Amino acid sequence: MDRSDVFGRPLVNRPNSGAWAVMAFAILWGYGAYDRNFNPEWTGLGWNPGSDVGANIRTYRYAARLARDGQSFYGVAPPGLGDWAVYLYPPVTVSVYYPFIALEWLTGYWVIVALNALAGVVAAAAIVRFIDRENRRLGWIDVVLIVGLLLVSPFTFGTIYYGNINLLVALAFVAGFLWLEDDRPALAGAAFGLAALFKLFPALVGAWLLRRGRWRSIASATAVGIGGLLAGVLLYGVEPTVTFFSEVVPNRAETANFVGGYPADGTFYVSVQRPLSNVLWGVYPNAPPELLMPLALVVAAGVLYVFYRNVTTLQERLISIFATMVVTVTLFPALQWYLVLLFFPMVPLWYVWEGPGRDLFLAGGAVMFVNERPGALVDAARDLGVPSVLEFLLVNVASFATVPLYGVATMLLACSMATYGLGIDGVIEKLRAASSRH
Repeated sequence: MDRSDVFGRPLVNRPNSGAWAVMAFAILWGYGAYDRNFNPEWTGLGWNPGSDVGANIRTYRYAARLARDGQSFYGVAPPGLGDWAVYLYPPVTVSVYYPFIALEWLTGYWVIVALNALAGVVAAAAIVRFIDRENRRLGWIDVVLIVGLLLVSPFTFGTIYYGNINLLVALAFVAGFLWLEDDRPALAGAAFGLAALFKLFPALVGAWLLRRGRWRSIASATAVGIGGLLAGVLLYGVEPTVTFFSEVVPNRAETANFVGGYPADGTFYVSVQRPLSNVLWGVYPNAPPELLMPLALVVAAGVLYVFYRNVTTLQERLISIFATMVVTVTLFPALQWYLVLLFFPMVPLWYVWEGPGRDLFLAGGAVMFVNERPGALVDAARDLGVPSVLEFLLVNVASFATVPLYGVATMLLACSMATYGLGIDGVIEKLRAASSRH
């Protein structure tokens, strides 16, 4: 055995400098977010994280207390947090947070952090195992970077800081997709159904199940979803479920906030509705708000159509899954923290990709991890005193979409290059062939 081989895995098996660079960049950017927001005092072993730390678990815990006491748990924020900190999920899910009532909120916060960290490590291990079995055995450098990405990326930071369950949802997706590849459709459907029960928008993964004709998965996911809703009715009565579907769900679309085009200093949404709002009201200033969601659905359907045509090879399936997850995260107004759901299949694609587009896919990933608010970029440019022309361009670029969304769009472009053989060399060759015919 080679000295570099530790516990059956070499330090480096196949060099993959591009993927290493992107993951190292993401980890460094994420570390900066942790350092700025938690404000650790390394020498005194103290911290000063600010008033919003654990905001999500504090909201979940408060909603659970209200539910236990027979009170309405929708539209009510816990003391000390803004009006934005309200419960947004189906009634049955609040029962999961009952144990946190018995804990001080800070203790509960560290419990949810530990659960997310465990979920991140398990998801990373599952991704590593998946890549290993595709005859691309990873070295320890790859393994450490993948684990670091899952735990320290700028998008993971949001889960850890606010104490939500995004890494647990990401693990459910990883499990679902891997079980689907392993021909365990019932388990896969249950995993997807559970994720959708807690966050609702993951139900869009049903498009992939339909494309693959996985009817047992669809049945399993539907059973989990409907069963959860019925359990909520049994536990809390009809009224909370009616409130959820009549008030909570419609308000999450926030269409009114996009009318006229979304500003650079608005909420850090990675939704495709952001650029579409600028296009729609830029072209048609009097467009009714009701047009925005149908337009977003048309764009989403177009993306899925492009990548659902060929799903024979592993790479084609991973690209199709990536397109599915992009649509899932960006169709509705969603914060950048949900981009952790793209880690599978994004990371495996860094290792199995063959053909044109790989370098562009990696570059898009690096851009995606630049987790900076558009308004902050504009302010920084103004502070630097950039020329008015550049400031005008930056304001328009920043208003049109967030930096992570530009990165995601770049990765989709790379996926189209791989799917349709549109590499630079191929394009040049086709142009030469066309000119020779004339």
